[in-house]
Amino acid sequence: MKFKYKEFSCDVDVFQNDKDVIIRFYDKSKEQEEDEIVDLVIVDSGYGFLCLKYKGDSGLLSGYLDKTIFTCTEMVEEAVKILEDISGDFKNSYVPYHIDYVEKVDYTEYNGEY
Repeated sequence: MKFKYKEFSCDVDVFQNDKDVIIRFYDKSKEQEEDEIVDLVIVDSGYGFLCLKYKGDSGLLSGYLDKTIFTCTEMVEEAVKILEDISGDFKNSYVPYHIDYVEKVDYTEYNGEY
């Protein structure tokens, strides 16, 4: 699945548990294939996640998105529409949301060698 907004495009993974949905935004070309997972592997965290969690007839939408990629409210609204398309009940539910814009400042990694 792809997410597209104007000239930007990225890959999307969808994870479902009953009616709950998590979508991940990332660049598939930055991920290693199975046979490449040797020695030093750099794991890219992608561009963010959105999570739709149902609570009875209502729901909660939360997540974080990389602010260097998701640069405007309209782009975030397009990302939320992916959840609307996946979850038909979403349009008929009360779903407040809180989405954080994040900026990568540092990271930690483990590669099994130290």
